[in-house]
Amino acid sequence: MTPEAYDAEVRDFVARYRDERFDKHCTELVYQPMLELFDLPRAHDWRVYVCSGGGRDFMRAISEDTWGILQENVIGSAPEWSYRDGRLVRDNEMRGELALGPGKPSHLFAHTGRLPKFAAGNGDVDIEMLQVADFALAVVHDDPEREYEVTAGAERIVEIARAVDWTMVNMRNDWNDVYARGEAT
Repeated sequence: MTPEAYDAEVRDFVARYRDERFDKHCTELVYQPMLELFDLPRAHDWRVYVCSGGGRDFMRAISEDTWGILQENVIGSAPEWSYRDGRLVRDNEMRGELALGPGKPSHLFAHTGRLPKFAAGNGDVDIEMLQVADFALAVVHDDPEREYEVTAGAERIVEIARAVDWTMVNMRNDWNDVYARGEAT
């Protein structure tokens, strides 16, 4: 599959997919505090990256329109690409390790040549990324009314955040709005 075909497939999926609970497209359920957090370092001429264990190429297809993050600043698990018959083709082989747990710092360093000055994460798969950052922020999904309560896969990050005194924010107590443009708040 070419990059253009893959992007078209992602955009088609995003246009059709609706969250059952909120009856909104995923691009309408973007966290307002996350967008504000992206704006803060940019206002001070910092580069902002997103690193996810999820599909890098999927996020790149929507990152600029949805989060204002350049495609080249999206880091994550991805397949290999190869040049065949005069075109770039997406392969079915995984490129390196998954960008989860210890894979996050290695993906970040491989992509940027640096470890993060600031990192925010919300699950146990983010612990290693937060450990290598100069400043770590743990986001706790504890608002079942306005979002979803997500505790499975986030037990250790909360425990470690408390033990090493990372900054923690709770959606329920610390976020006035959950979604951008007042969606589903």
